[in-house]
Amino acid sequence: MLKTKHRFLFLFSFNNFFLLRFCCFLLPSTICHLPCNSQIIDSIRASLHARPTLTGEFGTNTSFINDFNSPMVNLYGGLDFNHHIQTGIGLSWLQLSSYTKGADNSPFYLDKIIPNPTGTPDTIHPALSFHYFTGYVNYIFYRSSRWQFSIPLQLGFGNSKYEYDYNGKNVTENEHFILLYQPSVSGNYRIYKWFGIGLDVGYRLMLINNDAIGGKFNSPVYNIYTVIYWTTLYKMLFPDTKLAKKIRE
Repeated sequence: MLKTKHRFLFLFSFNNFFLLRFCCFLLPSTICHLPCNSQIIDSIRASLHARPTLTGEFGTNTSFINDFNSPMVNLYGGLDFNHHIQTGIGLSWLQLSSYTKGADNSPFYLDKIIPNPTGTPDTIHPALSFHYFTGYVNYIFYRSSRWQFSIPLQLGFGNSKYEYDYNGKNVTENEHFILLYQPSVSGNYRIYKWFGIGLDVGYRLMLINNDAIGGKFNSPVYNIYTVIYWTTLYKMLFPDTKLAKKIRE
């Protein structure tokens, strides 16, 4: 376990500054100074006038809190404008592993001692809760029959806190509002008509953090995933149905 922690600490502490500068400063600046910038704006404007289709996503990505692996579960839903602009809302929350006795579980769990009338103190383990709602925009700047590259930008708000149950009551401590910005670069490759693989790389920047909890919530974020193109798969399996003929990929 410690070996895994140190391996990630070395890799990401070395690249933290580069990722932060690239995602937060160099990436937006590059977009703004792309050649034929007016053509890009015109194409975005035209896409926003197209009839949108529904899009959704569910999965996890890898992030870090205090340099410990901290997977986030993500649920997104929104609109796709001509496979060029996607926008919508989402919900993300920290996926906690179980408390391990005899190990250092911070910052995900605390060891709290509460005195009781019997004279024997109770030891409880408040669990970290970190969740937020997001609004996102995903600009797809390149798309071919096999490749797709895009720039997802997220702005999220929510809270972080510690929670535990004691004497039948749910207790919350150190709850505070949080605000974050998460720019990314995303790419996927279609191996078959209905199946592909993808990679997202970004950075979670805490604009407002919970000082009562502390910890390093600023973090690189990445995700290696598989893609199933459900509309294509449906049209392949049921090509003669009315729905298949109406589906626009």
